[in-house]
Amino acid sequence: MPKKGHIPERTCVICKKKEIKDKLIRFVAKNQEVLLDEMGILPGRGAYLCMECFPKLKESLKFQKKLRRALRLEV
Repeated sequence: MPKKGHIPERTCVICKKKEIKDKLIRFVAKNQEVLLDEMGILPGRGAYLCMECFPKLKESLKFQKKLRRALRLEV
């Protein structure tokens, strides 16, 4: 059970900026796919991105390394 008043923070894997968990976008590697985790509840290896880094997603090697997957996205 989280402490009262505790606000979870996560770090963007591209720019390394710390932000409140709810303000970041979470992606999860599951099987051979990379999925957008809108609810933040999917199991698997996850990576967080801030909104400023979202356009850089396709060419980011840091993101691919974090998820341990080669990124194949259809945007």
